[in-house]
Amino acid sequence: MVIEVRIRDVKVYYRSIKALDGVSLTVKRGEVLSVVGPNGAGKSTLLKVVNGVLKPKMGSVYLDQRAVWEIKSRDLAKICGAVPQRVQVGGMLTVYDFVMTGRRPYIGFAPSKLDEAKVYDALETVGAIDLVGRGLEELSGGELQRVLIARALAAEPEVLLLDEPTSNLDLKYQVEVLRLVRSLRSRGLIIIMAIHDLTYAYRVSDKILMLNSGKVYAAGKPEEVLTAKNISEVYGVEPLIFDEYRLIVPLLRV
Repeated sequence: MVIEVRIRDVKVYYRSIKALDGVSLTVKRGEVLSVVGPNGAGKSTLLKVVNGVLKPKMGSVYLDQRAVWEIKSRDLAKICGAVPQRVQVGGMLTVYDFVMTGRRPYIGFAPSKLDEAKVYDALETVGAIDLVGRGLEELSGGELQRVLIARALAAEPEVLLLDEPTSNLDLKYQVEVLRLVRSLRSRGLIIIMAIHDLTYAYRVSDKILMLNSGKVYAAGKPEEVLTAKNISEVYGVEPLIFDEYRLIVPLLRV
């Protein structure tokens, strides 16, 4: 069981542009970390580094004492489950077949009874068992998001990476997805989530990492990071923060 993810002085360049510049943080088992910041701040890049998809120019990411890029990809896929921001939906793939792709690190010649059971367990966890025979193209945005999370959970990960899990969802499905995220925290997963909505980040997170131009602007507890001063300086808008409701509202001056 992975006890902590340690990000140490990670630097990533896209050609001459610094996408991440000296990012460091530790996330422990059972914690939700929300990564916030404006577009281009480096949120998705950081998730790719933790998932071993992108190797940094400098720095390291450790799962306990093991560097991510020293772990074989098949083994890493059993540890880190990733839910992308966008997915291409096409063909005649059913929800069952799609979630079964999350079991690839375990499957030999063909899926076993255990693999089938894990698919149904994952769908049950996200409340999507009734979708098992549906085609992906038939799903609503909220249904598809739950199925994407189920595919990640089918691999029995210890670290769950979510890239903008509430994007393009209406209010009802945003709430449903974030309730699900919070429930998974209680299972001992380490959850790292890139998210734009600061109110949701405030409500569901144990820690917040605020990035700006690839650098750590602030990190810590939600109430320490999501202050009016920090939000104003990073986003360029003046917010109202209602602590008793955990609500962050940007002031509109038109």
